[in-house]
Amino acid sequence: MIKHISIAFFLVISACSIHGQSFNMTLESNWDNTSYTYNDCWGYTDALGNEYAILGSRERVLFIDVTTPSAPSVIAEFTGSFPGIPAANSIWRDFKTYDRYAYAVADQGSEGMMVFDMSDIHNGNVVKVNQLNTHFTRAHNIFIDVPEGKLYALGPNTPGTPNDDVVVYDIKDDPSNPVFLASVNVSGGYIHDAYVENNILYASSGNDGLYIIDMSTPTSPSFMSFETSIAAGFNHSGWPFDNGDKMIVAEEVPQGLKLGIFDISDLSAISFLNDFRDPINTSGTGNVTYHNPYMVGDLAVISSYEDGITIMDLSDSNNPFRAAHYDTWTNTNYAGYEGCWGAYPYFPSGTIIGSDIATGMYVLSTSLSLTNTCSNGVQDDFEIDVDCGGFCNTCVCSAPTDMVFTDITSTNIEINWTAVSTAVGYELRYKLSSSNTWTNITTSTNSITINNLVADTDYDFQIRADCGNRLTPYATSVTHTTGVCPPTGLYSGVQDGTFTTSQFIQSIATIPPSNDVSYFTGDSILLGNDFLVDLNADFLAEINAPCGVAAFTGQSQIAQFASIEPAPPEQKYTIVENREEGVFYVISNSNSRKPYKLEIIDDKGELIATNPEPQLQTLVKMKSMHRKAKLVIREGDQIFEYELHHRH
Repeated sequence: MIKHISIAFFLVISACSIHGQSFNMTLESNWDNTSYTYNDCWGYTDALGNEYAILGSRERVLFIDVTTPSAPSVIAEFTGSFPGIPAANSIWRDFKTYDRYAYAVADQGSEGMMVFDMSDIHNGNVVKVNQLNTHFTRAHNIFIDVPEGKLYALGPNTPGTPNDDVVVYDIKDDPSNPVFLASVNVSGGYIHDAYVENNILYASSGNDGLYIIDMSTPTSPSFMSFETSIAAGFNHSGWPFDNGDKMIVAEEVPQGLKLGIFDISDLSAISFLNDFRDPINTSGTGNVTYHNPYMVGDLAVISSYEDGITIMDLSDSNNPFRAAHYDTWTNTNYAGYEGCWGAYPYFPSGTIIGSDIATGMYVLSTSLSLTNTCSNGVQDDFEIDVDCGGFCNTCVCSAPTDMVFTDITSTNIEINWTAVSTAVGYELRYKLSSSNTWTNITTSTNSITINNLVADTDYDFQIRADCGNRLTPYATSVTHTTGVCPPTGLYSGVQDGTFTTSQFIQSIATIPPSNDVSYFTGDSILLGNDFLVDLNADFLAEINAPCGVAAFTGQSQIAQFASIEPAPPEQKYTIVENREEGVFYVISNSNSRKPYKLEIIDDKGELIATNPEPQLQTLVKMKSMHRKAKLVIREGDQIFEYELHHRH
């Protein structure tokens, strides 16, 4: 359907609608940019439990937040434009998700396959990180075998090998960079759509029927069996029942064909069982044309051009009955290809979305109980990640996405990340940004130190979680430049301030981690090695030519700096106070230390405290005073005096 208007108009209808009939389903909202014509939809649930629609139009891929069903919010829109690739105007688009990534193809134009990183979608950020059109420039559909980490491009126009029916990629290790595995033809020929799990491809092969292909070796597909329905129409798409014994199939052409059910319990000899239909509008002429069916437990959620979204109860597949419906396209003439294109029923919340060619996206709820096995917090039954379109709230172990880098020296770095509660360990790999060779490291903790890097050089880092029974895909690659660390000494030459040490400051002085240490103007600590001072809520001690700049990204706003310089050579001792704990530290800055004795004298000249014998330690800890006092340090015949800031 073509819309004859020239100005874009965004329409959101909530609670009730001008559109058609409903039964056991409620319209929560309808989102529509009236200058767009739409095609398929898919869904994604992030690790926080937020829910998003991925909606296709002729020219764009849209990401829409539907966490609040009554208030959908567009996050991002993308065309297929990419360096060297023009954007397409395509009737057909299709999407699938894997881990934190979404993949999109179009069956017109030369866009190939777009890859989107949704790691930060909860903050309103979606990034197109890749686009490939070497092995095909257009494809009708895609499907992802989640357990195997393989992506299948279906019905592609493979250059030089026009008879190839499927292109296979490996996305298990690095979903942002699909690795080409094979471009092959299979029994049954052209594949219009497919479902793939554990290397078994259930191919909707158009007029040839339903074909079962073993893709364990992608370069050598192995035919297992096939079947056609009684109607022998165009096998458009299908989805297995949750128990894996049966499969529902829609035949789109010619119009008005029934839905078919196949027995797939024996993959070497599948067979047709029965077919059925249940049109909503009995006053019109013709029969409903079913488009895309999905199974949720015993319920089939089906999109059809004329009748919107219908839910059929197939608990007794010989006696199906309509359990719910919502009609997105009011009509009485059951002819043509208008109305509802796709549906997505796998959100853990039970929300259902549908895409209507003419009237946009519908967000629906139902009084039925959608027994989505992804909602119980465990991966079980016939469930795979694909039926969640992303994450199953807390049940999926996923890769960390928050690596923080700190330069220990110009060639040694420390990397930290938030621990994944269900992970038993992690795999980190890194390489020179200019290289293709990775170095792998494993660790059981959420911190790792890497030594012997090249100073002032770009490195790429990726991390994934070891979930015990599987490894997650690697998270998005992060680039870090090693530092050129300056030499020693902390000197607060700006103003007084409090800083929190995240690790030991190591040299002849040692400040324990997590201690609040006050550096007053003019004070300094002479350091024998490079050191780390982390950012707290208010202050940062930062090196003039800083190491670890990347670690500060996204932290609290810096309110104060302290420059780093060698300590003045005449300052043999430093007094560092911790008012919170009521102590102060006496630090010897001399590398050739001599015995020294400490005395604390009040403002009346009376001795308050002393150490019993001369010290040789680098660091001496003493209690702060409740009244004004001074510290006298006696080193042989030399005397050093320091004012102490009494406690309040």
